Amino acid sequence: MTDTSIYAELLLNIRQITVVASLPSAYNNATIVTLSEDRQSLYVVHDGRSSTIRLPAPVRSDFHPTVAPGSTRALSFRLPIMDEVAYKMSSTSNAHAPMSLWSAASMEPTTKVACRFCQTLLVREQVKIWKDLPSENWAEMMDFWHCHKPDTDDASTHKQDGVRKGYGAASIIRPTSGIGLIDITSLHLLQQDCNVTVSEDLMTLKNGKCQPVVNCASCKHPVGVAADTDARIYKWNICLRASPQSGWQEHSAQKLISAQLLAMIESQGIQKFVIHSEIRDDNTEALLVSDMRILMESVNQLNPKQVIKLYYKTVHNPEELLEQQNLKIDELQLPTEVFQALRSDIKSSTQLLPVPARKFQDWDVGLLER
Repeated sequence: MTDTSIYAELLLNIRQITVVASLPSAYNNATIVTLSEDRQSLYVVHDGRSSTIRLPAPVRSDFHPTVAPGSTRALSFRLPIMDEVAYKMSSTSNAHAPMSLWSAASMEPTTKVACRFCQTLLVREQVKIWKDLPSENWAEMMDFWHCHKPDTDDASTHKQDGVRKGYGAASIIRPTSGIGLIDITSLHLLQQDCNVTVSEDLMTLKNGKCQPVVNCASCKHPVGVAADTDARIYKWNICLRASPQSGWQEHSAQKLISAQLLAMIESQGIQKFVIHSEIRDDNTEALLVSDMRILMESVNQLNPKQVIKLYYKTVHNPEELLEQQNLKIDELQLPTEVFQALRSDIKSSTQLLPVPARKFQDWDVGLLER
């Protein structure tokens, strides 16, 4: 007999915790739901077996959970959290702000950047300064922020305007010697400042352009892409060490992609994305992701943690879908192996949930690390 599967999520806006449990057999009069003394652990006793979950917040002391009459194998109920805890979490929470993992503020002149697969240094010691890049649509927004735009006399002048004024679609921020630039998912450096080699393999980017793949000079594993004399190294392919005494630090692709999706939501106001690999044909499999919410959750015995809850479904030929819904759906293109790993992680997260919590209408429910 399998144990009871329990899932809990904190809905801070209504100060309640939603709990969904899936029993291995039908509910009976001996099934008991209780709380621990500290009001933050929930126990479900069924057929002589006890299952527990650590809740995202303590439950109000005057509340005692009860199971609704007529319940079968699926149980669901809501638990009100302590008012003082809800107030404190609401006043201090900045959960919905996008996080940049390994931003310029966290990089010191002594920080070492190495290949995640062989721990050979990728960034040479002459790089001492790191700067954060603005969001992807910074150039377009500058036209709204500036009161006085450059005069343009004709179309040819207009085409060069972005270069001359330093912003706009024609303007590109590029790294310089000894200075690295950082965005949410990658590091931008001159190739001469990196221990990398440029491969003959090509990667197709979101704009349809092909760029050479950049490999670690030691183990030859792909770590990014090249553009002219620049190298863009993806953070999921590197590890960092702040000092010789500290260990190497890594971030999973899942966390980095979560941060990128949140940044896209904040900057563009779109809640639906097609996530796919760089392979482009009619049989391309992609994930259509919608309605992402950040919350504190617990699954079975695991301690509460902050995640992104999302709805998803598998789609084919993402380019056709994007053409039909061009203003309602944005896209996130990933290297093939990263997309395949992300897809597997999201589908695996669905299996962690109790059966009643795995579907919403015709969407599957998944979780992403944050």
